[in-house]
Amino acid sequence: MIEPSGVQWCGRFPTSNALTDLVQPFQDNVVAFIAALRAAGASVEISATYRPAERAYLMHWCWQIATGAVAPADVPPIAGVDIDWTHDGNMEAARTAAILMKHEYGMAHVAELISRHTQRRAIDMTIRFQGAIQVRTRHGTLAAAACLTDLIAVGRSYGVIKLESDPPHWSDDGH
Repeated sequence: MIEPSGVQWCGRFPTSNALTDLVQPFQDNVVAFIAALRAAGASVEISATYRPAERAYLMHWCWQIATGAVAPADVPPIAGVDIDWTHDGNMEAARTAAILMKHEYGMAHVAELISRHTQRRAIDMTIRFQGAIQVRTRHGTLAAAACLTDLIAVGRSYGVIKLESDPPHWSDDGH
């Protein structure tokens, strides 16, 4: 049964925050990097690893409709997501629902339909620490870190590469 778009969709097809949902060897690389961060006194909060294709679809198209980039009637269907983006032709209701979904998802950027998250090759994590810390690289040397930027080289040594334009995002190739 087709259901109109709206915030009720946002809780469906949840994003995982489990490290076990990442592919190998990225999973082992992330586990080792996080262990090094925690051993140095940093706290690490994981907000996203794997994002199901259905969730990426919902996020992508709500953004496109909310921003006026695409008309609701032009959104292609996807198997398993029986959503009515058009609200039976009520453009105002359709756009309002998309804006509310975008807000509920907490989106700052358009979600890609196929991304490192849907491929199980990315992690969103918030790293916090007080003052300067000494973090061990994969090669065993200590690296001083006083801010997140200082951790980029450390992460790279583990094969966990920072996407600098997206604060919590790290992946196996920086995308």
